[in-house]
Amino acid sequence: CGIWEDVLGVSQVGIHDHFFFLGGDSIKGIQMASRLTQAGWKLDMKLLFQYPTIAELRPYIEEADQLSADQSSVEGEVMLTPIQRWFFERTFTDQHHWNLSMMLHAPNGFDLLMTEQVMQKLLSHHDALRMVYRQEDGSILQYNQREINEPIAVISHDVSKEHDVKKAISTYANEYQRQLNLKTGPLMKVICFRAKDGDHLLIVTHHLVIDGVSCRILLEDFMSLYQQAVQGQTLVLPPKTHSFKEWAEAIERYAQSKPLKSQSEYWNEIDRTPITTLPVDHKVTKRKVAQTKAVQMQLSESETEHLLTDIHLPYTTEMNDILLCALGLAVQEWTGESHVHVQLEGHGREDILSGLDVSRTVGWFTSMYPVVLKAKPDQTVAEAIKETKEMLRRVPNKGIGYGILKYLTATESSGQHVQPEISLNYLGQIDQEVTTELFGPSAYDMGRQASPDSEVVYKLNISGLVQHNRFMMSCSYCTDEYEEQTIQQFMALLKEKIQSIMTHCLAQHEREFTPSDFSAGDLEMDEMDDIFDMLEEKLT
Repeated sequence: CGIWEDVLGVSQVGIHDHFFFLGGDSIKGIQMASRLTQAGWKLDMKLLFQYPTIAELRPYIEEADQLSADQSSVEGEVMLTPIQRWFFERTFTDQHHWNLSMMLHAPNGFDLLMTEQVMQKLLSHHDALRMVYRQEDGSILQYNQREINEPIAVISHDVSKEHDVKKAISTYANEYQRQLNLKTGPLMKVICFRAKDGDHLLIVTHHLVIDGVSCRILLEDFMSLYQQAVQGQTLVLPPKTHSFKEWAEAIERYAQSKPLKSQSEYWNEIDRTPITTLPVDHKVTKRKVAQTKAVQMQLSESETEHLLTDIHLPYTTEMNDILLCALGLAVQEWTGESHVHVQLEGHGREDILSGLDVSRTVGWFTSMYPVVLKAKPDQTVAEAIKETKEMLRRVPNKGIGYGILKYLTATESSGQHVQPEISLNYLGQIDQEVTTELFGPSAYDMGRQASPDSEVVYKLNISGLVQHNRFMMSCSYCTDEYEEQTIQQFMALLKEKIQSIMTHCLAQHEREFTPSDFSAGDLEMDEMDDIFDMLEEKLT
C-alpha cells in the first residue's frame, strides 16, 4: 500500500482500491514493480492489468530472486533494437541533435562538486549512458564503453545579470542541445544556469540512450544521490536490473520465436488497410522542425481529476482508450472518413522474456506501432468507447512485436509497412516525480531538443500529459502545411470529444462489460451483447 501511495501520489491506498482508477498507468506500473523488487518482491506486470487491486494481486506476488543481473560494468558491441534501427533508417539531418532533456530548479542553488559526483555515479551505474555510435562498412555499430574517457564536468553559466533571463537561458540551451557527439560521447551534457531565483540545472541526453521511463529512473536516482551527497553519505543506488545489451540480445532471440511469428497476420492486416490521407491547407514536399508550431488545449483541474479516475469505472477503460476514442471521433468528423491509421508509442518493456528484468534499466526501449481507428455511421458514444477499448486489447503484447517483426526477422524487406500521418503519445503524470525539499521542475525553456533542420515524421504529432493537476494536449504541425486556425479548430473538436465522452461516462451508474473483461478475445461485441440480453431475459 505504501509503494502504491508513493508511486501514485495519493495519501491513502486500501487493498481494494483499483490501480488504474487511482490514476495509474503502465509507466507507473513499471515504477511500482521496480519498487517492489527493491523491497524483495516481484510481480509479473501483465498481472496488474488482470488483477488491478492489492487484494487480487496478493497471491501472485512472489519473493524476488536473489540478484540475477550482473552488477559489473558493461562493455562491448550492443545490437541495435528496433526503435534504434528506425532512427538510423530515417537518416535524420543532424542525427547528433535528437535529444530528451530535463531541467531542475533549486531555489538555494546546486553544489557543483556534489552534482558532478552524482552525475559520475549515474554514468557508471547506468551502462547505456556510455554508448557511442560509429559507422563501419555501411552499418551503424553501437558500442558500450566500460567508462567514459574523461570525468563529466557540469558547465556553469551565470545569467543573474542578464536583462531577459528567460531568453538568455533559452539561447544558451539551444546552443548546448546541439553539442553532443555520437562518435565520441558522452551522450549527456549538464549545464547549471545560475540566476537570481536560484540555479536551473539542464540535463541534455541523446534519445538513442534514454526514453520516457529512463527519464523517470534518472530523476529518481539523481534526487536520491543528491540527498545522500548533501548528508555526507556514500553514494549508493539500488542494484542494477538486466542491461540494455542483454535486452537487445534477448529481443534478437525472441524475433525467431513461435509466439512472435504467430502475430504476423495481425500486423499484416493493419499494414494492408488502405491509408486515409489527412486533408491539408497546402501541399509540401518535406517537413522540417524549424517550420513546426504547436497548438495546445487543456482541461480544468476537476475535469482532469475525473479523466484520471472515475470516468473509467463504467467500461473499465484506461487513459489511452479514452484519448484514442476521442481522436477517432474528431478525425471522422473532420475528414468524413470511416477509418484512420494512428501511430502509437508503448514503453516497450513488456514481459515477453522470462528471467529478464529491465524495470530499472536506462535505454531506448520504446515500441512504435500502428492502429486503425474505425468509426461506424450513427455510432453511439458507448459503442465508440467499447470498440476502441476492444481494438486496443487485441493488440498483441502492447505492440512490441511490430517493430521486432519489421526490423529483426528475415521478412523485414518484404511487404509494405504503413506510414501513419498522425501520432498520439500519452506521457502520463509528471507532477510529483521531480519535487523534493531541495529542488523541483524548472519553468524555463530547455531549448530545441531536435535540430531545426531535422525532418518531421508526422503531419500531426499529438502528445498529452498531466502537469500542475491539469491534463494538457499539444498538437505539433508544419506551418507550411497547415494554417494555425485549422489546427486550433481540430484541437477544439478533440477537446469537445474528450469532454462529451467524460460527460457520458459520469452519467453511467452501471458497469458494462466487454469481451476482453472475460479474456474472450475471439468474442465479438454484438455476440456478447446477445449473451447478456439472453441472460437478462432468463432473469426476468
